[in-house]
Amino acid sequence: MLGLLATGGMSELYLGREPSGRAVVIKRILPHLARQKAFVSMFIDEARIGTMIHHPNVVEIYELGQAGGELFMVMELLEGENTSSLVRRAISRDQRLGYGLAAHIVAEACRGLDAAHGLTDDGRPLEIVHRDVSPQNVFVTYAGAVKVLDFGIAAGSHRLTHTATGQLKGKFAYMSPEQCRGEALDRRSDVFSLGVVLYELTTQRRLFARKNELQVLKAVCDDPIARPSRDLADYPPMLEDICLRALARDKRERYATAAEMADDLEAATQFLLGATDPRRVLGDTMRALFADRLAQKASLAQHVRAGTDPGALPAVDADENVEVPEVSLATPVQAAPSRASSSLTAASGPVPVPPPRPRRRAAAAAAVGVIAVAAFAAAVALGRTGSDRDAAAATAAPPPRPAPAPIVTPAPIVTPAPIVTPPPAPATVALRLETTPPGAAITLDGEPHGLTPMTIDLPPGPAVHVELRRAGYATVRQDVARDRDRTLGFELRKRRPRAADAPPDDGFHRFD
Repeated sequence: MLGLLATGGMSELYLGREPSGRAVVIKRILPHLARQKAFVSMFIDEARIGTMIHHPNVVEIYELGQAGGELFMVMELLEGENTSSLVRRAISRDQRLGYGLAAHIVAEACRGLDAAHGLTDDGRPLEIVHRDVSPQNVFVTYAGAVKVLDFGIAAGSHRLTHTATGQLKGKFAYMSPEQCRGEALDRRSDVFSLGVVLYELTTQRRLFARKNELQVLKAVCDDPIARPSRDLADYPPMLEDICLRALARDKRERYATAAEMADDLEAATQFLLGATDPRRVLGDTMRALFADRLAQKASLAQHVRAGTDPGALPAVDADENVEVPEVSLATPVQAAPSRASSSLTAASGPVPVPPPRPRRRAAAAAAVGVIAVAAFAAAVALGRTGSDRDAAAATAAPPPRPAPAPIVTPAPIVTPAPIVTPPPAPATVALRLETTPPGAAITLDGEPHGLTPMTIDLPPGPAVHVELRRAGYATVRQDVARDRDRTLGFELRKRRPRAADAPPDDGFHRFD
């Protein structure tokens, strides 16, 4: 054990070195909790989940051990920053993370969580729910990898301990409405939390931050959710649709799985970044934003491998003094540059944004938090009031954006000339493309044209080659004549992966 990295609510993280020289993280229960059975059981539960998940988007736990009566875990050491630090660093530099990169980060987190959600034990689903999905637990390495952290309070049938009905665990501002109400949870609760992370990564504003815990819980369950495009004129429509679907308060209207959300986010990433490798762009962005931290941690790793004293360890979080502004419920904030100028420029890397509001330091009162949770639970049990229904109705009807003024060019003054009948202006044909499921990327003659469903106006002419691509589905290709208005609907077919051990095609048909 080479030094203390961080202290949390129930555990401590230390930098460690294995006999081979590999740097690791050692996690142990805080001494005053190590003799309490409930905390020991939670610690063992976290280790059991971690050692069962082997996925590139989940931090790896190497072993669970005991020394001197104390439990500890040995975990993968990640060189990078959590997404909370990423947002604060971007704000401190008056920059904004590109939409394509933000979509990629959350898509990767979706893949990691879906691996946890799908865990089984002898064929029996374990029904894992993370319950603490937040920017602090979504980590990005300097190489551009994304990892989900900390299954310490995950729910599931595997647990040695179970949360009592109505008991809240997790960060209130990232809970789902059903989690705030203390109801039974399934994987769709994590989908809502992913929606909050996506909203905050793309807008760089806190969605449900309020003055106290009661107001946070009420905001999660009832306050209108402003469309991201209300404050950011260049916000991509396809990304907004994904975000708002994940944030549906009725869990039946959300994505059924994190994998479904990942599919749509990957299609949006491909549309926003094109053929660019998002992991490479993300790594370049991380190294540019955290050049100072990267140098510190590289030196630290060298000392660990050499077995020399690493000295002072860098802080876990960067720019802790930077406050992320809140989403305004009444006055829209200054909009980003118009989408008409270049919607893809913002997608490829950090872009300038308005400076954040000064940090506000609100006085915290622990008693208020405890009373607030109890009061909120009682209010939910009694049902919602008429004003709550009005607030929910307001969510579905965001204020319209004013239309830009038309550009009028005055007619030039010309001398009389012989009257010549001008040729008729070329007419256009409307091509309407729809897919089931929606969200397929449209390419016409090799040029991208957005996501389905979409209507595209084209000049009459030769047939246009249409390609429809969606992650996880077979690509649709078809030539379409441009002689009249058309509406074409396609049902996308899931791509079936070929088994790795499938025998080679020897020309014989298989009937089994």
